[in-house]
Amino acid sequence: MMISPKKKNNRRSKFFLFLSAILIPIFFFPADTDAGKRESLNSIVAIVGGISISQIDYENGAERYKVISKFAPPSRKRQSFRSQVIDFLIDRAIVDIVSEEESIQVNEKRIEAEIEKRMEQTGSKDLEEFKRNVPKQTGMSFADWLADLPYQIKKAQLMQIRVSTPLPSEQEIRSWYAKNKNKVGFELRFREIAVAPKNASIDEESRVYKEIADIRSQVLKDPSLFRLIASGPRNESRFRSSGGLVNWQPAFELYKQSPTLANIATQTKVNKISEIYRDESKRYCILYMEGMRATPLESVRKGIQNVLYRDKEQQAFEDWLAGMREEVQITTFDPIYNKEHNIKVKQEVYGIN
Repeated sequence: MMISPKKKNNRRSKFFLFLSAILIPIFFFPADTDAGKRESLNSIVAIVGGISISQIDYENGAERYKVISKFAPPSRKRQSFRSQVIDFLIDRAIVDIVSEEESIQVNEKRIEAEIEKRMEQTGSKDLEEFKRNVPKQTGMSFADWLADLPYQIKKAQLMQIRVSTPLPSEQEIRSWYAKNKNKVGFELRFREIAVAPKNASIDEESRVYKEIADIRSQVLKDPSLFRLIASGPRNESRFRSSGGLVNWQPAFELYKQSPTLANIATQTKVNKISEIYRDESKRYCILYMEGMRATPLESVRKGIQNVLYRDKEQQAFEDWLAGMREEVQITTFDPIYNKEHNIKVKQEVYGIN
């Protein structure tokens, strides 16, 4: 069910005008001026409650479904594309019906507010930046994302008032962690030795490079020297207060501090000494990798809970939709859909005048 934006008499801002230009096609399908052609092409595919799904609705829905089909339940993808689209339209009709019952309204003002909220959440400074970020975050173009936004708003509100989602259990959290250790990242324990040039002259750069190269040669022969040198006055590492030690630092946190150091650290094997590298402060450095481990459960527990809850939330919503199909009267007239679902009904064809 499409909701038409209310016209306003006051002057609109540039932001509002921009959204209106995009939103109008979302809420209104183009009119077919050829009545005879419309009569033959716009037969009824299904009726959901009081909502009719026509062939034109199907064609528009098919284009939209192509964009978001990657988010469809795996079980649905076993059907033909036509049946998938019809189920997609039936689900959305149910959401429209229940949203109407719950007085959930989605108009231009509500969409503006949602976009502004999303912009704030993603730290976008203006609409143009937000438009560029949407494809990176959702895998959808901004126009496709905007076309789907009214449904997402209704779905989110229905999730709050109509759908109950169970919290992940401790066993589910531990099981997910055990199966996905390689996905949660890892922590590093290493020591760094750094020597800083006193000036930017070629002679000074050469002197410092020779010094760090000599140190590397020594510790390659006797790795036990690394800790001694790292704890001594020659070490000018940013970690010299802890004897050059970085103790179980998450790789992603290390990257925030220094992309160069993070890249070198993740490429250095345990009990090995890195090649010479220069950090962002122009210091010449080497590191000794003492250990690497998967990020501990307690460090990622909240993130795992969020992942599991989102999965449960989506499954709960799909279960709710399946239940609503038993409550809402649905009649389908498409022979392909009815055959795949073993539905035996008299096929009828309606025309929309």
